[in-house]
Amino acid sequence: MRTMTDRRRPAIALVATAMLLAACSGEKRSDKVATAPAAPPPVATPATPLAPAAPLPPPVPPETLAAVDAALAGVKAFNAKALTDLAAIEKAERRIRDQAARALEAARRGDGARVAAARADAEAAHKGLVDGLAAFRTAASGQQAAMEAAVALCGPPAADPLAPTATLPPKPVVTTPAPATPGSAPVAPDATGLAAYAGCLALPAEQALLAQNIEAVAARHQAAETAYRQDRAKLEEAAATMALGR
Repeated sequence: MRTMTDRRRPAIALVATAMLLAACSGEKRSDKVATAPAAPPPVATPATPLAPAAPLPPPVPPETLAAVDAALAGVKAFNAKALTDLAAIEKAERRIRDQAARALEAARRGDGARVAAARADAEAAHKGLVDGLAAFRTAASGQQAAMEAAVALCGPPAADPLAPTATLPPKPVVTTPAPATPGSAPVAPDATGLAAYAGCLALPAEQALLAQNIEAVAARHQAAETAYRQDRAKLEEAAATMALGR
């Protein structure tokens, strides 16, 4: 009995030592292994509501675009013709001056027929100036009206972002809307659809040129009329010379 027990004791001791070493090794390994901390649960955020889309501008009627284009074409033609009008006034003024000089020369020679012909030609040239001025004023008035109507259709020009903003007074508070009455003036069309239209963008420059041309042609007519009064005096002198010679 003692012999068997003595033989088992070393084996039991070896098993116990191995178990102890394994336990110690497990503790050291567990100390060296780092575990990642658990991530916090995701926080639910409320969905951001989408901003409402801006309403699209109303479609521009084709007749509105046609009216703007027609006004622009008309004022361009008028401005181009202004140079021709100025040249015609200068030509008529020179013609009257030449006829007055010829009438005086013919009177000195006693040529009554040439004096009468020079006077008739000068008066015809002056009548052309008077009729031309009347036609010009009528056309200018029509072009101005057409331009004003086209500018009203296009609406106010777009504001310059670099221009200084003026401080506007506060708008009055309206408590009750005014009732609409039949036959009242129509509401101005929304200019959003025409703000960037090429025809509307070209109107301001042509309108300024129209005003300059009207002023220039009117001033030239006035100068021609002043010159005619001086030349008419020469024509009357030639006629008086012929009358005295008879």
